[in-house]
Amino acid sequence: MTFVTRALALMFALFSLTVSAETTLPQLRVAVLQSGTVNWELQYILDQKLDQAHGFKLEMIKVASLPAAKLALTSGGADMMVSDWLWAGKRNNAGETLRFIPFSSQIGSVLVPTDSAVKTLQDLRGKKIGVAGGPMNKSWVLLQAAAKAEGIDLQKEASIQFAAPPLLSQALKRGQVDVLATFWHFGARLEAEGFKPLVSMQQLMHELGMKSSLPILGYLFHAQLTEQSPDAVAGFAAAVAEAKQRLAVDEAGWNAIRPLMNAESDEIFTALKVKYLEGTPERISEQQIEDAKRFFSLIDSLDPNPTGEKLDPVVFYRAEL
Repeated sequence: MTFVTRALALMFALFSLTVSAETTLPQLRVAVLQSGTVNWELQYILDQKLDQAHGFKLEMIKVASLPAAKLALTSGGADMMVSDWLWAGKRNNAGETLRFIPFSSQIGSVLVPTDSAVKTLQDLRGKKIGVAGGPMNKSWVLLQAAAKAEGIDLQKEASIQFAAPPLLSQALKRGQVDVLATFWHFGARLEAEGFKPLVSMQQLMHELGMKSSLPILGYLFHAQLTEQSPDAVAGFAAAVAEAKQRLAVDEAGWNAIRPLMNAESDEIFTALKVKYLEGTPERISEQQIEDAKRFFSLIDSLDPNPTGEKLDPVVFYRAEL
């Protein structure tokens, strides 16, 4: 056997071992919105091969909407999807066994034009408030609760308009709404364009009795997955944590995923990056669990027909990373 032949044989053997190792890794399928912020993190994990380094193979399943992602999870078409633990807690109270790995502690934004006459919650009376998504928008929930604590019923004393985030961003720019409660990445774009927060969401949470920086969005999956592939789930949590740590310093990594961010300018790109990093969640603590219980009860109290449901903290996946 010639040297060249031996070298080719060795290269083929190494390639075969690599392919074999990859194909034997357990697969985790994550349903994600086609233009969602979760894509940034998961694409970085794939680019850096953090999934393989942590013992699993990641597959991103692109879907058109949040309901489609939820359907993929509940029907078995995906192993994970991203939503909030509030939805998961309600599903669990109805008999499911969903678990939650934090993605972000960003809650959302409540914004006004720079020259707005709205300075405090008391100024919201009689104003037009745009709410992105629907009544369960978390920044809207906090705004209602904080206003209620000051004796203001925004449902009765303000004009509320629910719509898709892009439509409401345009409505705020055109002066068709006075205040906008929107999702964090839409808020980041508007701040880069000169709009300002009316109030900090973390400040509202603290005023309402919550003491920690509480993660809201996270990767949801059924508890059976931890029984079937415990190492893969632990590896996924570790890969997510490592991706966040790296992205805090990896400018080249951000440049690689910039096309996914649809940032029209350097200012918007920077604002999105900064807000993503500000939302890096801490490891789940007992204080956060207590705050989550309070938040869950707070939302129920705002419902016209409160159920009295409580949050079961088992929803929070707490494996050691």
